[in-house]
Amino acid sequence: MDQQIGKNLKNLGLTISMGSLNFLANVGLMLPYILILAAYHESTENNFLIALIIFYIARAASIFYTKRFNLTSMTYLMISVAFGAIGSFIYASTTNLYWLAVASLLWGYSAAIIWPYFLTVKLHITKSNQSLIKRVHWLVFAILGLIFGLDILTKTAYTFSFIFLGLLYLCALPSCLLLNNLVNDFHRRDSPLKQRHFARIWRTGLFVVFFGILAVLTTLRKVAFTVATGWLWLLLGLGFVILSVELYADRKIVARYKTELLNRGFLTGYILLFNGFLAQFILGTTGMYVVFAVYLIGFELGHPLFNQLAKKTKWPALKFGQISLMIGHVCLLVPTSVTYILGLLALTLYVGYDNPELNQKLYAAEAGSDRAIVNKYRFSTYGGLFCQLIFFTLLIFVSGHYQLALLDFFTPTTLSHGQLYFYSIGWPMTLISLGLSIRNIRTMKAGI
Repeated sequence: MDQQIGKNLKNLGLTISMGSLNFLANVGLMLPYILILAAYHESTENNFLIALIIFYIARAASIFYTKRFNLTSMTYLMISVAFGAIGSFIYASTTNLYWLAVASLLWGYSAAIIWPYFLTVKLHITKSNQSLIKRVHWLVFAILGLIFGLDILTKTAYTFSFIFLGLLYLCALPSCLLLNNLVNDFHRRDSPLKQRHFARIWRTGLFVVFFGILAVLTTLRKVAFTVATGWLWLLLGLGFVILSVELYADRKIVARYKTELLNRGFLTGYILLFNGFLAQFILGTTGMYVVFAVYLIGFELGHPLFNQLAKKTKWPALKFGQISLMIGHVCLLVPTSVTYILGLLALTLYVGYDNPELNQKLYAAEAGSDRAIVNKYRFSTYGGLFCQLIFFTLLIFVSGHYQLALLDFFTPTTLSHGQLYFYSIGWPMTLISLGLSIRNIRTMKAGI
């Protein structure tokens, strides 16, 4: 009897641990960014702003180097959880710039790699286990929402939220040990493509330059300092060239689904990065949080909703998703709060539907290779980076043409600033995203 109780408690503990890991993997990419940004807005300390930029760059860069240390996938997962815990507790305990910089580097690396490695494992977990894990996922989400509200009321620079997140990472550690028996290690099955030492050096050098460019451009959106327009255009041009060269160097990897992955990355960046800023002109100062909330809702509901509408038939469900994608873009061309929220929801429902479908397709295409999800995230990141460069290009062109400081776009003083932003930058970004989505749909039809 006692042994049975002990076994049940152990299983319950592992379920809670796995649910915590599932939650961190799903929201860990954006949640640290949201919390750091919220802490900056409340405290207005520049240290949080600098730390935010460091986190942003570290997160974007880390996925491209996750395989270069030649560790096992089990070790990577443990590192991501441990780094996440350390980063969370540092943010909860200090505002010292140097410690925050360390925390941002650790947390950025954790946010980048926990998602692809855990998604790989989810493909090996039974549906019954997934159901239990999903319940814990939503319970954790509800608790975090309450703690987030407590931080807002007490104005503690989100210390309670940082502590809770750190405890979640610690809670996820036991499940990492369990996963070693559930998933084959892709480093043993799929050794990385061998590259000459020189090739590794020049590719690493290019990415150091690229993320340096991205750091400068990101800082321009958040800190008032002046760079000559000619230098900005040079940085943008160099950024496009480097990213194109890197993408060409990886042209043989998941070639069949390359367009779909790039479009997914661009679309996600368009929703979260671009509309995270655009929303303040349409929905007010809380617009960014509304965008993130809509994204989470659409991401979770997209797949079950379209499958239910299509009575669990694959092709009608895909059609529903693609129609939602088109409607979403059209709605976002109309500058009203109702159409804006509906447009965002329609796009995120498609992303939520497409995500598990894409996981299965990639996993099947690479014959069960555990490298599949890492490649998915890698090429989605390429699409997101192209989205950022196009956004910066439009931003610099419009600000230069109308002789406005870049920061004026993010701290508007008149209604005309918001209208200028919506029509001169919002419309082109939406139309570019729509064009890429249409091309992706045609490519998918040709491949069927």
